[in-house]
Order: sequence, then structure tokens, then C-alpha cells
Amino acid sequence: MGVRNVHTLLSLRDSPHYVKVLAIFVVTSFVAIFTTTVMLSQYLANYMTTNMMMRDAVVSMEFLNSIVRVEEEDPRSFTMMRASDLTEDPETQEFFIHVSRLPDVFRANVYAAGGEILWSSDRELIGQTFEDNDELAEALRGELHPEIVVVDRDEKEEHVGLPENVEEFIEFYIPIWAEGGRDIIGAVEVYKAPQSLLATIHGVVTLAWLGALLSGAVLFAALLSVVYYAARILKRQEQRLVETERLAVVGEMASAVAHGLRNPLAAIRSCAELVADDDIPQDSRDTVLEITDQVDRLEAWIRSFLTRSRAEPSMATDTAHVDMIVQTCISGFSTQLAKRGINVEVLQSVGSPVAAAASSEVEQVLNTILSNAIEAMKTGGTLRIGWHPAPGGRIAIEVEDTGPGLTPDQIERLFVPFQTSKSSGLGVGLALGRRIAERLGGTLDLQNRADRGVAVTLTLPAKA
Repeated sequence: MGVRNVHTLLSLRDSPHYVKVLAIFVVTSFVAIFTTTVMLSQYLANYMTTNMMMRDAVVSMEFLNSIVRVEEEDPRSFTMMRASDLTEDPETQEFFIHVSRLPDVFRANVYAAGGEILWSSDRELIGQTFEDNDELAEALRGELHPEIVVVDRDEKEEHVGLPENVEEFIEFYIPIWAEGGRDIIGAVEVYKAPQSLLATIHGVVTLAWLGALLSGAVLFAALLSVVYYAARILKRQEQRLVETERLAVVGEMASAVAHGLRNPLAAIRSCAELVADDDIPQDSRDTVLEITDQVDRLEAWIRSFLTRSRAEPSMATDTAHVDMIVQTCISGFSTQLAKRGINVEVLQSVGSPVAAAASSEVEQVLNTILSNAIEAMKTGGTLRIGWHPAPGGRIAIEVEDTGPGLTPDQIERLFVPFQTSKSSGLGVGLALGRRIAERLGGTLDLQNRADRGVAVTLTLPAKA
């Protein structure tokens, strides 16, 4: 059942599902943010442009209406005139002069309430009436709608004959009110080309677009980074799930093997005891007793392993004396250390050496670390071991070797089960060691040293 689950999880990990999810999110979020940004930029630019032009138009409207009230004795007569009668009305002529002298105005048309042009700075337009003039109709209803117009001399009849140097201008129709401000008696069409105002408007529009686009880009980048980070976490979780399933299979196999080894170990111990009872030389007796001690040690480890495979350990009662465990592990590898010419240095350590963990599990992890370090130093070297207090109420056990170090490929596959660069290795030692450390509430990390070799740090909760 476990092997089948491993194959299923492997297929999930190797499938590009998370890549598809990431791609869909990137495309969807980009379209949504881009669309929202464009709409927001357009709205913001139009709002600011309209308000700037409206303020200028309102000032012009108030100015012209005040002139009408001052110059005309009866403002209503203004709308009753025809273009042919203007020369006989000096007060109205004075009003037209004021209209023509408005700042930045290059054309002005004065309309009667019926739509006829009473006066224009372009004399050819006087007396004409233009059909379908929606802007004029709005002004005669009392509305004020300034707009920026790009010159197209074929677009509207009243745009014919504009100065050649004018490419865009602000156009608006100003309603002229009768006394009391209730009735509209006419309208004034104003063409203005205020270069400073137009430049300011274009600058504001550009800043609005740049600001909105920059905000959208920052938002998209932030969302993308969050999703990318989440995708990486999901990928790591998938990998950890695969490793968990693999290690579960290893645990089942290890439990079966450990249980099966107990009978052969008992037979070996019995044979060793019988030999020790015979009349043999003292050197041989010491060797036989060493066999008995190692069998007892292995039996205790198997018993602890089988006990902990059935239930989670109780951290409240477990204690591990790091100094004693280090000496035990070094003693267990004494033959290999001597054979390879490896010198062991136990560094002077400070603080309490008691960890809140099971001695057998700490010993198992340290044995894995020492075995890897010894195998790395094929031509001899130095093995340094020490421990010291670590932040967060922990003990850090450090093991350093003077081997060749790790390649980038080895670093990438360090804790992946069944991935090993050793010809005789299974690739489960470090993976199991890290899992044990994490289950105990600690960590297991490896890194290349600056000069040469590998530094391994095992952190465990300290016993309070």
C-alpha cells in the first residue's frame, strides 16, 4: 500500500499542475489588474482634466455675465437682436469687445437664443446658423461643458478658418443669463489656446497614467511574488509528502528487519557467552566480551526502535546526555577511525549537555553523521565534535570534518530518501536523521565549510 502511494505521489510531483495554476493566476491577475488600471487611469485623467477646464470656464462665465449686467440696460434685448442691428447698439458692441479680449481667446462667437451668430471674431460667420450643434443646445439649457479639441478643419463647419499654428484648443459654450439668473438669453462660444493650461493638463494626464500604471505594476509584482512563494511552498510540501511516504515504507521495512534480527542476535550472544566460559587466553576473552557488549547495545537500540515505532515519544520524560552519547558514538567507530588515520577532537563545550530527547534517537542521528564524515575522509583527517547552547533554549551539536566537501548536486540531494552518491549507501540515513531531529523539536543542517570539509549542526531542545 505504501509503495503504491509513493508512485502516485511521484506522478503528482512530476506533473506540471502547480505550473498551470501559477500560469492561470498570472494571466488572470495581469488582465484584471491591467483592465482596472486602464479604467482608473482614464477616469482619473478625465476627472482632473475636466475640473481644471471647468474652473477656467466658470471664471470666464462669471466674468461675461457680469459684463452683460453692467453694459446692457435690458439684458433681454440682447437675445431679441439680429446681426444686422448690432452696429446701432454701442453697448452691445462694447460687450463684444470684452469677449474678443478674453485671455488666450483666438475666436469667439456670440449666439442669440435662437441659435444665430450675432457676432464673431471671424466676420464670415456672422449671421449664420449651424444645425445639430449639441454643445450650443446644452449651453442654452444652462450647462457648461468645456472640452479639449484637436483641430480637424473638416470636422465641423465652425472650425473652418482657424489659425494654422493652432493644433488643439479648449472649446466651451458659456450660457448668458438674464437678470435674476433664471432665464438664458444667449450663449458665447469661446475657443482658447492657453499654452500653460494645456501643458499643465497634459502633464497631469501623463502623471495620472504613470502613477496608475506604476501602482498596477507594483500590485501585480506583489501578488506574483506571493503566489510564487505559495507555489514554492506547495511544491516543497508535495516533496515532503513524497519523502514521508517513502520513509513510511522504510519504517515498515526497518521494523520487520529489526524484529527479525533479535533472534540471530540472541544466538550470537549465547555463543559468545559459551566461548567466554571456556579456557581461552585473556585477549580472546576480551574480544568475546566486546562482542557481547555490542550485541547488548544493538539489542537495546532495536528494542527502543520498536517501542517508538508503535507510539510517539514523551518529551517530558526523555533525557539525553550529549557528552556521554558523543563518547559512546566515538567508541563505536574507534576501529574505523584508527584504520583511516582520523584524529578526533572533542572541543571544550559550555552549558548543560542534557537534551530533552531520547538517548537512542540522538545516538542514531550522531552515528549517521559520524559515519558520513568518516567515509568522506578516505585518506585521514580531523573530526571535531562540540556542543554549545543555542537560541531558543536549545543545544547545538556541531560535527566538522576535513573531507573534500559536498558538490552542488550532493547538496541538492542531501535529504532526499534513496538518493545517494555512495556506492554502498541506501540514501536514507540523513533523511531519517532530519526527520528524527524535527520530530524531537530540533533541526539538522549541513553546509560546506569556508576552508574545507563539511559542518553539520544538530540542534535539540535543552532539558529545563
